[in-house]
Amino acid sequence: MKHIRLNLVFFMLMVLSIAAKGQRVDTLTFYSKVFKAKRSVIIQTPEFSRYRSDSTTLPVIYVLDGQHEWFVNPVLSDIRYLQYTHEIPNAIVVVIPHQDRIRECAIRDMNKGLALDSFITQEVEEKIRPYHPNEFRMIIGHSFSASFSLFSYSLHPGFYSAVIANSPLDQLEALIGRLEKDPLVNKAGICISVGGISRDKDYFHRFEYDSLKLKYPSFFRTVHLFEADQSYHNAVPIVATPALLTAVFADFKSRYTRFAEVNEEYKLLVKPSGPEAEYIRIMEASQLGKYFYAPEIPDVNGMASRYEANGYPAQALKIYETGIRFYPYYPGFYLSLYDLLKDNDRQKALTYLRKAEQLLKTREPKNTENKALLKTIQKELKENK
Repeated sequence: MKHIRLNLVFFMLMVLSIAAKGQRVDTLTFYSKVFKAKRSVIIQTPEFSRYRSDSTTLPVIYVLDGQHEWFVNPVLSDIRYLQYTHEIPNAIVVVIPHQDRIRECAIRDMNKGLALDSFITQEVEEKIRPYHPNEFRMIIGHSFSASFSLFSYSLHPGFYSAVIANSPLDQLEALIGRLEKDPLVNKAGICISVGGISRDKDYFHRFEYDSLKLKYPSFFRTVHLFEADQSYHNAVPIVATPALLTAVFADFKSRYTRFAEVNEEYKLLVKPSGPEAEYIRIMEASQLGKYFYAPEIPDVNGMASRYEANGYPAQALKIYETGIRFYPYYPGFYLSLYDLLKDNDRQKALTYLRKAEQLLKTREPKNTENKALLKTIQKELKENK
């Protein structure tokens, strides 16, 4: 069985590499009732979404100014990199291009919503339901769209969970006054950035920001701030967004750090609890505030492999079974369960191997590596008839 184990490791590394780096990109074009015209949005989902169960939901990040590559491309790169390093969760990213950003984002009446607001919170929200979003929603904008983001956030304190407003100016004092006074607004979800005070940096935005920071000290103490002193106005979102995203998801990266901790020799530091107790602990750690973030595929593989390597197969088994609950179409977990059980429960192990075979035949790319692995699995199944 050494041959199949080597193929299994290779296969899992290959799939995990795709899951970590790949993105599925869809363009949705539909008639907008509020704009009275056809509009398009771009939906990005992680590659591993194809392995998710319908109940395994993801946060949603709305990125405005999708018509500006100089803005949206660095922001999307920041999101992907922070997901790759597990600083923030994988998410459904919705990029929204504007046809006329000033007309769509400028706030003319603080008590009257804009078409763009209804477009996002009603029409786009309805269109992304097939992607299985959860209730965490963030909106990111820059300059005019940053002020709009704060405005939309203030109108829907129960809809959004966080906002990143990079260098806002339009109606900023009125927005701060509203956000500060409304007890329903989650101040901890508000993130504001601004550039340098120099004339060649972000002078007008920074001057207003500094004045309001003195006038509303209690508000500025309760929100996340990033002062990019060396940055020009259009550079602010590029340098500020990573820090503010990390601040919003401050507890995400550390949620599983105390599970299967090992030293430099890959030895467990603490003896684990029983399998069921470990499962309960993992579920509790996955609940951050009012939002549940399911273990991602690398989380499952990491914890399970450390338990298995240290002689705790029952705990590893439970974690892989947990992985199947959230990602029932991921062949790697079934192959790992086969490997764990093949010496002690041959029939159950073969059931998992048949499931891996089925998924490889029906849902995976027909590349050289998968074909070779499928051939090895089928040979093993044939020998065990």
